[in-house]
Amino acid sequence: MESMNASEMNTNESQTTKQGCGPVVLFVFASLWVILLSGLDLFVHWSIEQTLFENAHGIYDFRWIFQAIYASLMILSIFLLVHFVKIPRLKITFRLWLVGSVFAAVCIPLRFIPLTAQQQTSLIQIGLLAIAIFVTLFFRKKRTEELSTPVPTQNYGLIALVVALMAVSWVLFGALGSWEDTLLNLVSGVLFGILSSLWIYDFLLNYTQHRDRDLRVSDFLLDGFVIFLFLLIMTAGLSINGSQVVMVITLPITGWLLAAVSVLSQGTRGKGVWGVGIIAAAAFSLPLIWFDMDELFLLISSTPGETFEWASQSAWFSFLVAVMAVIIIMINFKGFKNLMLPAWLNPVLVGVSIAALGVVYFVFGQVGWYGEKSFVVMKDQAVFGSVNASADISTKRTQVFTQLVELSDRTQMEIRAGLDARGAKYTPYYLVNGIETPGGIITRTWLLSQPGVDRILESPVLRPLHKTPAVSTGSMSAGPSSPGWNLTMIGADRVWKELNVTGNGIIIGQSDSGVDGAHVQLAASYRGKTEGDAYNWLDPWNQSTSPTDIGGHGTATLGLIVGKDTGVAPDAQWYACVNLARNLGNPAHYLDCMQFMLAPYPQRGDAFKDGDPSKGAMVLNNSWGCPTVEGCDANVFLPAVNALDAAGIFVSSAAGNTGYYGCASVTDPLAIYGNVFTAGSINSSGALSAFSSLGPVIVDGSGRIKPDIAAPGEDIVSSFPLNTYQSASGTSFAGPHVAGVVALMWSANPSLIGQTAPTRQILEQTALPMTQQIPACAETKTGPNNAVGYGILNAYEAVKAAIAYK
Repeated sequence: MESMNASEMNTNESQTTKQGCGPVVLFVFASLWVILLSGLDLFVHWSIEQTLFENAHGIYDFRWIFQAIYASLMILSIFLLVHFVKIPRLKITFRLWLVGSVFAAVCIPLRFIPLTAQQQTSLIQIGLLAIAIFVTLFFRKKRTEELSTPVPTQNYGLIALVVALMAVSWVLFGALGSWEDTLLNLVSGVLFGILSSLWIYDFLLNYTQHRDRDLRVSDFLLDGFVIFLFLLIMTAGLSINGSQVVMVITLPITGWLLAAVSVLSQGTRGKGVWGVGIIAAAAFSLPLIWFDMDELFLLISSTPGETFEWASQSAWFSFLVAVMAVIIIMINFKGFKNLMLPAWLNPVLVGVSIAALGVVYFVFGQVGWYGEKSFVVMKDQAVFGSVNASADISTKRTQVFTQLVELSDRTQMEIRAGLDARGAKYTPYYLVNGIETPGGIITRTWLLSQPGVDRILESPVLRPLHKTPAVSTGSMSAGPSSPGWNLTMIGADRVWKELNVTGNGIIIGQSDSGVDGAHVQLAASYRGKTEGDAYNWLDPWNQSTSPTDIGGHGTATLGLIVGKDTGVAPDAQWYACVNLARNLGNPAHYLDCMQFMLAPYPQRGDAFKDGDPSKGAMVLNNSWGCPTVEGCDANVFLPAVNALDAAGIFVSSAAGNTGYYGCASVTDPLAIYGNVFTAGSINSSGALSAFSSLGPVIVDGSGRIKPDIAAPGEDIVSSFPLNTYQSASGTSFAGPHVAGVVALMWSANPSLIGQTAPTRQILEQTALPMTQQIPACAETKTGPNNAVGYGILNAYEAVKAAIAYK
């Protein structure tokens, strides 16, 4: 940017005065345009990412297209303003916004990165920022010498204090990722600070040269507004993968603070360049360092006490710090303008700020590294031709368990030794032959070079919360006095009364958010009530030692299977595992629980050495799915369900709740597999629920018809924590009806226990035909369809057929 001499400046100031309100109106309309377009860009990207997070297979990821449209509109409109506006101060303002808009276009590649790939996002951000810094310096050769020997910020102690106050809420409420995550986000923050200081420095320096009077409060407020809009544009360019919701709060507001830095720097415009950089770096990097941005998605974090709440509080606290700092400067403007702290006080303030943050972190914060992990899938997976299909279920479970453990121990030997040599903590698995390892780039690169490795998946880890969320409770204090419509629709009440079958002798395995083991509907049927918790409860998330449930989902789904008044099979027993404590799982935690269902082991025991398949489950309920955002691909659990099926364990699964996206919306394991019995949802009128996911299964290329059956799943009343009840909807509540009916069938005819194929066949053959309308894309000319499979679950006829089975 070129400077003008004093006479030119005075001439232009005179011209500006003569033009009256025209420049003001132009500036206002240009500002509103930037706010509207940038706000729309942030909102649309956030909305697209929310949808992608829920159903990555359901829509095309067109974030890059919208970003290109946004950047193009911004560049074109602001370029025209720069070209045609002759007023120097407006031209300089528009140039700053134009630079930000060009950088927003440069950020288009960020929109191709998967939602949960935060390290890749950081690496691309670092590359883009570094390139922008290089280009900026290359085209500013005239000022290179000036920038290489800057005038120090005289009041850097005050700047350190402000940054510390901005950081305290993040340090208190957040938690660090891995050391690699922290380093990458710190580097990207530093680079953002450098780039911002270069561009904002130019703006402040040139803008001041076109002001023919002393600096006033109104001047730096206007300067701050210009910088605010520039940072809003930069936020639209750089924020991604859920970060928009906090970045838009923390970053643009610092515009006024950055303008005020010059006041803290002896009142000399431009000499606060490094203060600008430090504050901008902090505002950009603090959210990224202390929170994993993909944990802010509403699907997993919208409940009270979750990550979104703590990140929002941190963001608004930083916002208030920036606002208060500017207000204090405004009130004491004349005094601060010429203030220079004593030389000894600056390092003292820096030391106090660092020490205070250290106390907050080590005394009140979440100390440690909490980075993402990787799940290594081995090439060798078990085949179960040697398992005796006619044996009893206990024998089959033992044979399968022994074969799986032997294969995993043998094929993982070299990789385990290599990880041991690197001092890496890892967890081996056998139900899928795999290992969960640290998720850093260095470890992943080494693992990919190992000949036994098939592929490496993400295994996302939720960072700890500042406080444990309160236990969710239902809206009803009393349970049903008679069987609910869902139980009478499938004929479960007739099974109890006419066939005298209630599920006695059957063991249900439940993997979900947990279970309130003290609930009046569930307490009597808990196997651990008489045997203890050792082989009957596992919590890989929070290491609780007895059945608990914060979210309530697991208590509700289990209540539909074995609830005293709410369940299909009230006399069946249950034991459980927590695989989804905070509504975001990963391949490892799902396998922790599936292994516990096959061969339970003592809490804090070794699944390989201490597993006891004689205590395993007969029927599994899985009211969950593992989408790509949780690290799963289509085939990750195929070896696991093959093993469970070979072991004679019946696996029931919910179809998913993405039917709004149309056919081919059954996309997530376990629902997609052929030897898993998948349930869609109907309402009390027998109509297909709008949310119920539809087949066919295309994510694995099979074209398989799914779901297999439909069951009540809309407005279902069931148990909820602390002896409350709740009406809820979702295929999560359809699947348990199937598990309960299988428990009734096996209880009615013990010779059917462990015979999964004929059990599925009976369920299919006895299903009631669907008479109501289904989506045209789900219809088939013959046989099952991709909306309700073989029809509507019929407990009474299924149990009668089970009794007749020989």
